[in-house]
Amino acid sequence: MPRPADSPSPAAGTRFAVYLCPEADSALYRMGSELLGFDVRARQNITLPSFLRPEWQADAGPFGFHLTVVEGFYTDPAWWPDIEAEARACAACLSPDAGLGLTNGRIAVWDNGETWVHRLDPSPALLVAHTLLLSRLARFVTVSPFAAQVAAGHYAQPFEQARMRLLHTPRGLDTWEPHFTLVQPYGGNEPEALRRELEEKVAPFATQTYSTLTLFEKREGEEHWRVRAELPLGKGEH
Repeated sequence: MPRPADSPSPAAGTRFAVYLCPEADSALYRMGSELLGFDVRARQNITLPSFLRPEWQADAGPFGFHLTVVEGFYTDPAWWPDIEAEARACAACLSPDAGLGLTNGRIAVWDNGETWVHRLDPSPALLVAHTLLLSRLARFVTVSPFAAQVAAGHYAQPFEQARMRLLHTPRGLDTWEPHFTLVQPYGGNEPEALRRELEEKVAPFATQTYSTLTLFEKREGEEHWRVRAELPLGKGEH
């Protein structure tokens, strides 16, 4: 199929992504959804904890609690059947016993203190899943969410430029930094107090394992993302 050239990201449009998203009844999912103030699986708002303000979750909240495996790319909505089929085929190639693992969970702070994340290290199987899905789904991208940043001179290293041309993202692969975004954009003046609160919240989840990936979508004109399909490992068509 034709693939339009990258151009600056529009304000609204159809987008797809592949995430790790904990099961709805898990303690991890409840914790993360409460921090963001939005339950993406139930598609409903949640009261934030007392140490957070709604404006501090304006960027992170609409996505729901997730760890990005494939970025939230723009696409043509007519391609949805092919996108979902390709994502399922990739998940089916992975052994059901692969164990998409995450270890060494810790709080990291990016973007000059605005972005607070639960940073983890990927298992070999998870890195394989990330690489396979990113490479196979790149052909469905119409616009990259990084196009404007790259045009402004960011991500200027040769390997980042090569990734952008081939995969529509300068991030990932051998420099992938798996993480759950917990707060974005933080606008308070007590970062140490925020760190203490977040470290206590994420402490039980320093190690995680998944057997299913999740395909997400954002429909044109909608603010919030939604779950489109679960992608269990090793379960292809017979």
